[in-house]
Amino acid sequence: MRRITNALNPAFHLATARLRTQRDLSVNLGSGGKGRPGWVNVELHPHHRDTTLALDIRRQLPFADGSIARILAEHVVEHVDFRHDVPKMVRDWYRVLRPGGVVRVIVPDAERFLRAYASGEPTEWEGLGWGVLPHDIHTRMHVLNHIFHQEGEHLFGYDFETLKWVLRQAGFQEVVKMSFGKSLDPALAIDQENHRPYSLYVEARK
Repeated sequence: MRRITNALNPAFHLATARLRTQRDLSVNLGSGGKGRPGWVNVELHPHHRDTTLALDIRRQLPFADGSIARILAEHVVEHVDFRHDVPKMVRDWYRVLRPGGVVRVIVPDAERFLRAYASGEPTEWEGLGWGVLPHDIHTRMHVLNHIFHQEGEHLFGYDFETLKWVLRQAGFQEVVKMSFGKSLDPALAIDQENHRPYSLYVEARK
């Protein structure tokens, strides 16, 4: 539906034609109402005032090859089908990034949740922000299902090994595990504080 709507929208075609002529852009994929000033903020639905483009990011991005300086994908990759859509999506990131450009991927850290479950240590759960269960989450297994499924919104759980493999398959050679507020590109060190306790931070440079 989003692709059809964009195809019939002259304003969308004008906006994407303008963006294809620009270089060194900063792109925020899945901005979700947390758009960054001066960035191209991409969201599936144009419900938020700070959305620059309403796009299905599983399809080719409307940017010229090598025109993007940096990409932020904060808590969006886990919403995309791992087998069919993630490989081509990440290859397209590689296409649009300029040489030396960086992509920062932030997802729930599946390894830490599984370690907490296996250990049963309260401190592990507290470190993830789950020291006290909310009223609608009843057991630790319920927590895992919420994190990895989230009522059908989350489609895959990631650890560093898996995310590194995905990025390497797309062509990235330099893939590193980062931490909250630390980045190969200082302009990407803009992480949302509310995701800090349970997130995995990974970057790849073209």
